[in-house]
Amino acid sequence: MIRFIENSSRWLTLFGQGLLCVIVLVVMADILLRRSVGFTVPGTVDLIQLGVMASFYLALPSAFLHETNVGVDFITDPLPPRALAAVKAFAALLGAAFMAAVTWYCGQQALMQIEQGDKSQSIGIPIALYWGPLVIGSLLSVSTALLLSLRHALMALGRPDFMHKGAAA
Repeated sequence: MIRFIENSSRWLTLFGQGLLCVIVLVVMADILLRRSVGFTVPGTVDLIQLGVMASFYLALPSAFLHETNVGVDFITDPLPPRALAAVKAFAALLGAAFMAAVTWYCGQQALMQIEQGDKSQSIGIPIALYWGPLVIGSLLSVSTALLLSLRHALMALGRPDFMHKGAAA
């Protein structure tokens, strides 16, 4: 399970980064074509919105897994290691609860808009393509945050870190 979450978050992040690179190329092409021949790439705004939103949510599980979310470390740094692990376990649990709420709400909204057949405004991209990365990234973020909470809880109890290479599984 741990390997699946690690690998999934890695591949989703790489896919999101690739998507963002493609979006940058589309924007550059749009600017060059508009300036040189007066042609604009249709749906640039739709594509930018889709690419940026998808890349963010596809990278979110990796942010949880590698603990790169924004934090206020100077408050918790003076804590002893086991107390710090307990605080991190609680914070990861709160993150999981928040992402579960995001997943639930977004899933409900996605189903409603997909049933209505909604599409993007300018070039008609199916709305499912917008909601898919958001729901998938949010769902995997829940499992990643729960795994992280378990990791820190075990560390707070003096157990080995099972998520790092070489540790007992």
